[in-house]
Amino acid sequence: MDFAHARAPFLFNYVAPSLRILTDANGNPTGTQDLWLVCAPVPDSLLGPNMPKYRRMSPFGVPGIPVKLPYSIQIVDATIDFYPGDQVTLPAESLPPLNAQAMALKISLLFGFPCTNTDLVSAIIQHQTAAMLFAPIRWPVLPVTDLLCFTVDVFATGRLAVQSTPTGGPYPLQNIRLIVDGLELVDIAPKGLEGAIECYLTAMLRNYVLPQLVLGLQNLVISTLGMTLTPHLTLNLPNNPAIEQNELRVWLDVDVT
Repeated sequence: MDFAHARAPFLFNYVAPSLRILTDANGNPTGTQDLWLVCAPVPDSLLGPNMPKYRRMSPFGVPGIPVKLPYSIQIVDATIDFYPGDQVTLPAESLPPLNAQAMALKISLLFGFPCTNTDLVSAIIQHQTAAMLFAPIRWPVLPVTDLLCFTVDVFATGRLAVQSTPTGGPYPLQNIRLIVDGLELVDIAPKGLEGAIECYLTAMLRNYVLPQLVLGLQNLVISTLGMTLTPHLTLNLPNNPAIEQNELRVWLDVDVT
Protein backbone atom coordinates (compact mmCIF):
# COMPACT_ATOMS: atom_id res chain seq x y z
CA MET A 1 0.00 0.00 0.00
CA ASP A 2 2.79 2.45 0.87
CA PHE A 3 4.32 2.03 -2.60
CA ALA A 4 1.03 2.80 -4.37
CA HIS A 5 0.02 5.61 -2.01
CA ALA A 6 3.31 7.41 -2.52
CA ARG A 7 2.80 7.39 -6.29
CA ALA A 8 -0.97 7.57 -6.80
CA PRO A 9 -2.48 9.11 -3.64
CA PHE A 10 -5.79 9.81 -5.39
CA LEU A 11 -6.54 6.07 -5.23
CA PHE A 12 -6.70 6.34 -1.43
CA ASN A 13 -8.18 9.81 -0.81
CA TYR A 14 -11.75 10.67 -1.83
CA VAL A 15 -12.85 14.24 -1.14
CA ALA A 16 -15.87 16.43 -1.74
CA PRO A 17 -14.14 19.79 -1.26
CA SER A 18 -15.42 22.69 0.78
CA LEU A 19 -15.16 26.34 -0.30
CA ARG A 20 -12.74 29.11 0.50
CA ILE A 21 -14.42 32.52 0.25
CA LEU A 22 -12.50 35.11 -1.76
CA THR A 23 -12.82 38.80 -0.94
CA ASP A 24 -11.76 42.11 -2.44
CA ALA A 25 -9.60 44.76 -0.76
CA ASN A 26 -12.63 45.98 1.20
CA GLY A 27 -13.51 42.55 2.51
CA ASN A 28 -16.49 42.08 0.22
CA PRO A 29 -16.99 38.52 -1.08
CA THR A 30 -16.10 38.14 -4.75
CA GLY A 31 -16.13 34.40 -5.31
CA THR A 32 -14.95 31.03 -4.06
CA GLN A 33 -12.33 28.37 -4.69
CA ASP A 34 -12.06 24.72 -3.67
CA LEU A 35 -10.83 23.96 -0.16
CA TRP A 36 -9.64 20.34 0.05
CA LEU A 37 -10.21 19.30 3.67
CA VAL A 38 -8.91 15.92 4.88
CA CYS A 39 -8.36 14.30 8.26
CA ALA A 40 -4.86 12.97 7.52
CA PRO A 41 -2.36 15.01 5.49
CA VAL A 42 -1.60 13.73 1.99
CA PRO A 43 1.93 14.31 0.65
CA ASP A 44 2.59 15.05 -2.99
CA SER A 45 3.10 12.09 -5.29
CA LEU A 46 6.64 10.89 -5.93
CA LEU A 47 5.72 10.98 -9.62
CA GLY A 48 5.48 14.76 -9.58
CA PRO A 49 2.99 17.59 -9.04
CA ASN A 50 0.82 16.63 -12.02
CA MET A 51 -0.36 13.47 -10.23
CA PRO A 52 -3.56 14.38 -8.32
CA LYS A 53 -3.69 13.91 -4.56
CA TYR A 54 -7.46 13.46 -4.30
CA ARG A 55 -10.33 12.00 -6.27
CA ARG A 56 -13.17 14.51 -6.38
CA MET A 57 -16.46 13.25 -4.99
CA SER A 58 -19.92 14.81 -5.10
CA PRO A 59 -21.08 16.52 -1.88
CA PHE A 60 -24.12 15.10 -0.14
CA GLY A 61 -27.34 16.74 0.94
CA VAL A 62 -29.11 16.77 4.32
CA PRO A 63 -32.77 17.82 4.81
CA GLY A 64 -33.05 21.28 6.33
CA ILE A 65 -29.70 22.50 5.02
CA PRO A 66 -30.01 24.45 1.75
CA VAL A 67 -26.53 23.56 0.51
CA LYS A 68 -24.68 20.27 0.21
CA LEU A 69 -21.94 19.17 2.59
CA PRO A 70 -18.25 18.42 1.98
CA TYR A 71 -16.51 15.33 3.35
CA SER A 72 -13.45 13.13 2.98
CA ILE A 73 -12.91 9.37 2.96
CA GLN A 74 -9.31 8.16 3.24
CA ILE A 75 -7.88 4.65 3.12
CA VAL A 76 -5.23 4.87 5.85
CA ASP A 77 -4.33 1.19 6.21
CA ALA A 78 -5.00 -2.01 4.29
CA THR A 79 -4.07 -5.66 4.65
CA ILE A 80 -4.57 -8.19 1.85
CA ASP A 81 -4.75 -11.91 2.61
CA PHE A 82 -4.76 -14.56 -0.11
CA TYR A 83 -6.40 -18.00 0.06
CA PRO A 84 -6.32 -20.00 2.28
CA GLY A 85 -5.67 -16.94 4.44
CA ASP A 86 -3.76 -16.44 7.67
CA GLN A 87 -3.35 -12.66 7.97
CA VAL A 88 -6.92 -11.33 8.25
CA THR A 89 -9.45 -12.68 10.77
CA LEU A 90 -12.80 -12.24 9.07
CA PRO A 91 -15.95 -11.51 11.10
CA ALA A 92 -18.62 -14.20 11.24
CA GLU A 93 -20.82 -12.19 8.84
CA SER A 94 -18.23 -12.73 6.10
CA LEU A 95 -18.72 -16.52 6.37
CA PRO A 96 -15.08 -17.55 6.85
CA PRO A 97 -12.95 -19.36 5.84
CA LEU A 98 -12.07 -18.01 2.41
CA ASN A 99 -13.24 -19.84 -0.66
CA ALA A 100 -10.67 -21.12 -3.14
CA GLN A 101 -9.26 -18.39 -5.41
CA ALA A 102 -10.50 -15.68 -3.04
CA MET A 103 -8.83 -12.95 -1.02
CA ALA A 104 -9.68 -11.02 2.12
CA LEU A 105 -9.04 -7.35 2.81
CA LYS A 106 -9.03 -5.41 6.05
CA ILE A 107 -9.24 -1.68 5.37
CA SER A 108 -9.16 1.20 7.84
CA LEU A 109 -11.22 4.10 6.51
CA LEU A 110 -10.80 7.58 7.96
CA PHE A 111 -14.00 9.58 7.53
CA GLY A 112 -14.31 13.34 7.86
CA PHE A 113 -17.68 15.12 7.98
CA PRO A 114 -18.48 18.75 8.83
CA CYS A 115 -20.42 19.93 11.83
CA THR A 116 -22.87 22.47 10.46
CA ASN A 117 -22.83 25.91 12.04
CA THR A 118 -26.42 27.06 12.68
CA ASP A 119 -25.59 30.75 12.24
CA LEU A 120 -23.78 30.04 8.97
CA VAL A 121 -26.67 27.98 7.61
CA SER A 122 -29.11 30.76 8.54
CA ALA A 123 -26.92 33.33 6.80
CA ILE A 124 -26.82 31.19 3.65
CA ILE A 125 -30.60 30.84 3.69
CA GLN A 126 -30.92 34.63 3.87
CA HIS A 127 -28.27 35.03 1.18
CA GLN A 128 -30.25 32.82 -1.20
CA THR A 129 -33.53 34.69 -0.86
CA ALA A 130 -34.97 36.65 -3.76
CA ALA A 131 -33.49 39.87 -2.40
CA MET A 132 -30.00 38.41 -2.84
CA LEU A 133 -30.68 36.70 -6.15
CA PHE A 134 -27.93 38.57 -7.96
CA ALA A 135 -25.29 38.35 -5.23
CA PRO A 136 -21.80 37.46 -6.53
CA ILE A 137 -21.60 34.15 -4.62
CA ARG A 138 -23.75 31.07 -5.02
CA TRP A 139 -23.31 28.29 -2.47
CA PRO A 140 -22.97 24.83 -4.05
CA VAL A 141 -21.45 23.44 -0.85
CA LEU A 142 -21.24 24.54 2.78
CA PRO A 143 -18.05 26.57 3.40
CA VAL A 144 -16.38 24.99 6.44
CA THR A 145 -12.75 24.93 7.55
CA ASP A 146 -12.53 21.67 9.51
CA LEU A 147 -14.04 18.20 9.75
CA LEU A 148 -15.06 15.79 12.49
CA CYS A 149 -12.97 12.66 11.95
CA PHE A 150 -13.42 9.00 12.89
CA THR A 151 -12.08 5.63 11.73
CA VAL A 152 -14.07 2.55 10.66
CA ASP A 153 -12.58 -0.89 9.98
CA VAL A 154 -13.97 -2.61 6.91
CA PHE A 155 -13.60 -6.28 5.98
CA ALA A 156 -14.09 -7.33 2.37
CA THR A 157 -13.81 -10.55 0.41
CA GLY A 158 -13.23 -10.69 -3.30
CA ARG A 159 -11.61 -12.37 -6.25
CA LEU A 160 -9.81 -11.49 -9.45
CA ALA A 161 -11.42 -11.61 -12.86
CA VAL A 162 -9.97 -11.15 -16.33
CA GLN A 163 -11.86 -9.14 -18.91
CA SER A 164 -10.77 -10.06 -22.42
CA THR A 165 -11.60 -8.15 -25.59
CA PRO A 166 -10.75 -9.72 -28.97
CA THR A 167 -8.25 -7.75 -31.01
CA GLY A 168 -8.03 -9.82 -34.17
CA GLY A 169 -4.53 -10.91 -33.20
CA PRO A 170 -3.26 -13.97 -31.32
CA TYR A 171 -3.90 -12.35 -27.92
CA PRO A 172 -6.99 -10.47 -26.68
CA LEU A 173 -6.86 -7.15 -24.83
CA GLN A 174 -6.68 -8.23 -21.18
CA ASN A 175 -7.63 -6.33 -18.01
CA ILE A 176 -7.35 -7.82 -14.51
CA ARG A 177 -10.09 -6.59 -12.15
CA LEU A 178 -10.92 -7.03 -8.47
CA ILE A 179 -14.49 -8.18 -7.82
CA VAL A 180 -15.91 -7.48 -4.33
CA ASP A 181 -18.15 -10.33 -3.13
CA GLY A 182 -18.86 -9.17 0.42
CA LEU A 183 -18.24 -6.22 2.73
CA GLU A 184 -18.71 -5.92 6.50
CA LEU A 185 -18.20 -3.14 9.03
CA VAL A 186 -17.18 -3.69 12.64
CA ASP A 187 -18.92 -2.37 15.76
CA ILE A 188 -21.43 -0.07 14.05
CA ALA A 189 -24.81 0.21 15.78
CA PRO A 190 -27.71 0.06 15.28
CA LYS A 191 -27.73 -2.71 12.67
CA GLY A 192 -29.72 -0.65 10.19
CA LEU A 193 -27.08 2.11 10.24
CA GLU A 194 -24.37 -0.47 9.62
CA GLY A 195 -26.29 -1.86 6.65
CA ALA A 196 -26.82 1.60 5.16
CA ILE A 197 -23.13 2.51 5.43
CA GLU A 198 -22.13 -0.85 3.96
CA CYS A 199 -24.45 -0.20 1.03
CA TYR A 200 -22.86 3.18 0.27
CA LEU A 201 -19.31 1.91 0.77
CA THR A 202 -19.92 -1.00 -1.59
CA ALA A 203 -21.25 1.40 -4.22
CA MET A 204 -18.21 3.65 -3.78
CA LEU A 205 -15.80 0.72 -4.08
CA ARG A 206 -17.44 -0.63 -7.20
CA ASN A 207 -18.01 2.70 -8.96
CA TYR A 208 -15.03 4.82 -7.89
CA VAL A 209 -12.21 2.81 -6.33
CA LEU A 210 -12.07 -0.52 -8.12
CA PRO A 211 -12.27 0.84 -11.69
CA GLN A 212 -9.02 2.69 -10.95
CA LEU A 213 -7.30 -0.50 -9.81
CA VAL A 214 -7.69 -2.29 -13.14
CA LEU A 215 -4.40 -3.69 -14.38
CA GLY A 216 -4.31 -3.38 -18.14
CA LEU A 217 -1.54 -5.60 -19.49
CA GLN A 218 -1.35 -3.42 -22.58
CA ASN A 219 -0.04 -0.68 -20.28
CA LEU A 220 2.93 -2.81 -19.21
CA VAL A 221 4.76 -2.71 -22.53
CA ILE A 222 8.48 -2.28 -21.87
CA SER A 223 11.03 -0.94 -24.32
CA THR A 224 14.67 -1.61 -23.49
CA LEU A 225 17.94 -2.40 -25.27
CA GLY A 226 16.27 -1.80 -28.62
CA MET A 227 13.56 -4.40 -27.91
CA THR A 228 9.86 -4.11 -27.05
CA LEU A 229 8.49 -6.57 -24.49
CA THR A 230 4.70 -7.05 -24.52
CA PRO A 231 3.23 -9.30 -21.77
CA HIS A 232 0.10 -11.46 -22.14
CA LEU A 233 -1.59 -13.82 -19.72
CA THR A 234 -0.63 -17.41 -20.47
CA LEU A 235 -3.64 -19.18 -21.93
CA ASN A 236 -5.17 -22.60 -21.16
CA LEU A 237 -4.41 -22.62 -17.43
CA PRO A 238 -7.07 -23.52 -14.82
CA ASN A 239 -6.65 -20.17 -13.04
CA ASN A 240 -4.57 -17.27 -14.26
CA PRO A 241 -4.17 -15.16 -12.24
CA ALA A 242 -4.40 -17.65 -9.38
CA ILE A 243 -4.88 -17.03 -5.65
CA GLU A 244 -3.47 -20.01 -3.78
CA GLN A 245 -1.02 -20.97 -1.03
CA ASN A 246 -1.17 -17.43 0.39
CA GLU A 247 0.10 -15.96 -2.87
CA LEU A 248 -1.14 -14.14 -5.94
CA ARG A 249 0.34 -15.90 -8.96
CA VAL A 250 0.32 -14.63 -12.53
CA TRP A 251 1.76 -16.48 -15.54
CA LEU A 252 2.72 -14.38 -18.53
CA ASP A 253 3.88 -14.93 -22.07
CA VAL A 254 6.06 -12.16 -23.45
CA ASP A 255 6.30 -11.09 -27.08
CA VAL A 256 9.70 -9.67 -28.01
CA THR A 257 9.92 -7.39 -31.03
